[in-house]
Amino acid sequence: MSTRRRLSLPILTLLMLLGTACSGGGVEEATNDDEAIAPVAGAQTPANERPVQFEGAGKVKLFGTLSMPATDAGATVPGVLMIPTSGAGGVLGPAGVADPLGKDLAKTFTDAGVAAYRYDQRGTGQSKLEPDVRLSFDDLVADARAGLDLMAQRRETAGRDLSVVGYDQGGLVALRLAATDPRVKRVVLISTPGRSLLDVRASQLQARYGPESAAALRTEVANLIANRSVPPLDQLRTELRPMLPAQEAGFLADLYALDPAADAAKVKVPTMIVVPSDPAPYDPQRLAAAIPGAQVVTSTGSGSTLVISGPTPEDLSDPTSANHDHGAAPPVAPTTRDAATLERVARFAGATP
Repeated sequence: MSTRRRLSLPILTLLMLLGTACSGGGVEEATNDDEAIAPVAGAQTPANERPVQFEGAGKVKLFGTLSMPATDAGATVPGVLMIPTSGAGGVLGPAGVADPLGKDLAKTFTDAGVAAYRYDQRGTGQSKLEPDVRLSFDDLVADARAGLDLMAQRRETAGRDLSVVGYDQGGLVALRLAATDPRVKRVVLISTPGRSLLDVRASQLQARYGPESAAALRTEVANLIANRSVPPLDQLRTELRPMLPAQEAGFLADLYALDPAADAAKVKVPTMIVVPSDPAPYDPQRLAAAIPGAQVVTSTGSGSTLVISGPTPEDLSDPTSANHDHGAAPPVAPTTRDAATLERVARFAGATP
């Protein structure tokens, strides 16, 4: 993964609250050199990663990493687009601590003979935004569609089935994309909330601060959705202030108004819903009920990134924590993930029995 620069404080604060991404971004443009270095006929190429950029909504340059399995020269393979959550590409906080879920997934996919592309969400990592550009859920979906364009056009995956994998709130983008783009043949949702973000955040606040805090958030979000604005910081409860940055009120209004099950009901392709050993916060059955034939896989991992061992944040219940609910904290090297579940995801995405 490339080294990440710090984000501006307002955007970073918002993104840490909404989730952390599991992607690794590159810093180089894709060029025709990819084709020029193709091996001779019959030769074998090892699994490898290369930086590839694409253009998202509003001509924003987005950076990512293409992971390829070893293949015969000229062979094509199924592809997976990995949609990041609302956070820096692989960064858990301002210190730049990496969460390797995206890299773990990419390796699992390539080991199964599937190409994988993961990218930094706009405004994070190398995918920078101009200071006056605001976040938009529609833009996140358009970015993912552009990423799918990239996979459909590359020689390595052209003409092959394409799947999308969404982690955490990236799953909400994956649902919207799968419901509107017939090129998506399968969907994998990892730790994706089946309830509204408001319900999820309110339950977290209640556990941490009590029912008054949860009620206050519900009141503020109702006003936010109605008026697309938030009151001055000094009029908000302390714990709500970092959750409701005024400059991103429009984005938050759209995000809090989303009902994941409504988008799920429009998905008509095979879907796998992966949740950790405690699935309660994610309500996977609500998503499964909306998608005919969807299968729910419960990981042995206890964290939302399928961690089964390794260090964890001291307090997972604090919604203002940079590491909230993502099962990894420095150092990340000892972390172990649920390999069996990851392999099952790879077989599903690659349509392998």
